[in-house]
Amino acid sequence: MSIAASVLDAVRAESALHGGARVTRAGLRIGELSGVAVESLRFCLEVLVADTDLAALGFEIELAPWTRRCRACATVFHVTDARPECTACGSGDTEAAGGDQMELSFLELEEP
Repeated sequence: MSIAASVLDAVRAESALHGGARVTRAGLRIGELSGVAVESLRFCLEVLVADTDLAALGFEIELAPWTRRCRACATVFHVTDARPECTACGSGDTEAAGGDQMELSFLELEEP
């Protein structure tokens, strides 16, 4: 519930930067490794906006894959079966490239 509340705080703060424009849609990008249960988050967001000025707000949630970057050949690849070896060259010398994020990716606003 606290993650959903933080998302709504960010939505309200961004809306305030645009003269109080009404937010109609918000996009979230959530990584596979973030530890966020997407359906639980969606439910919490819907509960928190009910009967508020954000009641009409729609959410678009995009899942970001777990990715790594190969230090040997610079390939960025999607990790499958928890195998962090490079899919291009087979090197085990890789570093995190994505999948642990949770970010507000976009807002659609209606001017007042």
